[in-house]
Amino acid sequence: MRIACVIAPLATWCLAALGADVSHSQTEGLAVSAIESGNSQETGLTLREAILKALSRNPELATMRWDTEISDAGITQARLRPNPETALEIEDIRWSRAPSQRTRTRSLSGGIGSGSLPSLGWESETEPGARSGFTESEITLSIAQVIELGGKRAKRIALAEEEKQLALWDYEALRADVIEETARAFVAVLAAQEKLTLEDDLQGLADEVARTFHVRVEAGQVSPLEAAKADVALANTRIERERVAYALRTARIHLASMWGDKEPDFPVVVGHLEDLSALPDVDELQTRVTGNPDIARWAAEMAARKASLALARANRIPDATVELGLKSIGLADSTASRYGLDTGGGFGMSRSKSSFDAGRDNSLLLGFSIPIPIFDRNQGNIAAAAFEVSKASDSSRATAVAVHRDLLKAYEEARAAHAEIVALRDTVLPQANEIFEKTQRGYRQGKLQYLDVLDAQRTLFEARTTYVDTLERYHLAVIAIERVTGTVLAQWPTASPEGNEETHDAE
Repeated sequence: MRIACVIAPLATWCLAALGADVSHSQTEGLAVSAIESGNSQETGLTLREAILKALSRNPELATMRWDTEISDAGITQARLRPNPETALEIEDIRWSRAPSQRTRTRSLSGGIGSGSLPSLGWESETEPGARSGFTESEITLSIAQVIELGGKRAKRIALAEEEKQLALWDYEALRADVIEETARAFVAVLAAQEKLTLEDDLQGLADEVARTFHVRVEAGQVSPLEAAKADVALANTRIERERVAYALRTARIHLASMWGDKEPDFPVVVGHLEDLSALPDVDELQTRVTGNPDIARWAAEMAARKASLALARANRIPDATVELGLKSIGLADSTASRYGLDTGGGFGMSRSKSSFDAGRDNSLLLGFSIPIPIFDRNQGNIAAAAFEVSKASDSSRATAVAVHRDLLKAYEEARAAHAEIVALRDTVLPQANEIFEKTQRGYRQGKLQYLDVLDAQRTLFEARTTYVDTLERYHLAVIAIERVTGTVLAQWPTASPEGNEETHDAE
């Protein structure tokens, strides 16, 4: 049986054609078992075109691309040093003039035994208070700079760079997932198209049989019951065809969604399901698992977690702050008035004024401060970062186990499907086809009943449907192997119908 579709290798070309600039290019070796055929606008959509559209327009990939830009911005931020801090402090700003200061002095001179009478004198002195405003205020202008100690800046940059590498690997993994899912959706559409073709063939045969029975009923050659059975079989065939047609529509929508379209923009997909690649030895495939981005990313994850731990340890060293400033104190002129009576009985009055040779007294301010790490030594963050390193190590091992498990599962699935394909193609289908043809001849000769024809027909088409399902299952398993290993299995010799390995050119 010839199936109208093509399945063969898509290699590095798909990713390279997009001009991808990701530093880790492990997934460029990822491929799926398919090869392009024709142009989607004329003959249908090929797998290469589907994957290229998905890689360039997939919404999830478009979202993930921003993570690399965010990582670049994080590196830029990590390189920056702390900003200097400037401060302006003004003291002794008076809302109003300060109260004047008055001084009164009383004196008593003379006394007993001096030969003179005691005399009393007094004097009063007034000095005005400080004036309002900024005239006599103290102004301090300073600038302070934090000096990072312990190599924090270098460790911060290292962490940002490792996180960028991690983002790149996550992008690689998602891109590989998109390729895999697109290929799986493509194979699903191919299989659904073939199943619909089988259902159309079955419905055409059922129509022909029903018409034949109605003609023979009218001729009185068979019972009307036979025609009724044929009509029931035809109705069941039409119901099954609608189910397969719905499955095809769903598969087409899923494939179109891989590049963000709500409705399919292609008439059909083209490929060939019967091109089978020989499976390499499982031990050889396991050696290629290290190229899997799901595993390779953990090296970057571990490096990022170690860089985070180094930064946490550096943060336990406090940063020093150096301050340089200028202090200016206002020097205001002052006046004083003085008057009073002296002990000699004379009256005196005076007024004085004092001033400075400058309006303000300026001086430099130097400061240095550093926290004393007595209580907070960043103990919690250091412990958390150390736990993250241990967690990354365990997660890496868990991922490796899961990937190897998936590889073995997909490998056994592919082997089982391949053996089933060979059995169906070489034994079951030829025999079912032969039985159906002999049953038809026997029925026309009156040797067999119609139930025998229906049974042979059902057996043949079930075998054909099973064959298509098994081909689909085989290719999905191959796609899973290629996703896990990043290996193009179609580069291996194609398996011949006899099970021997030979070079096969895709038609």
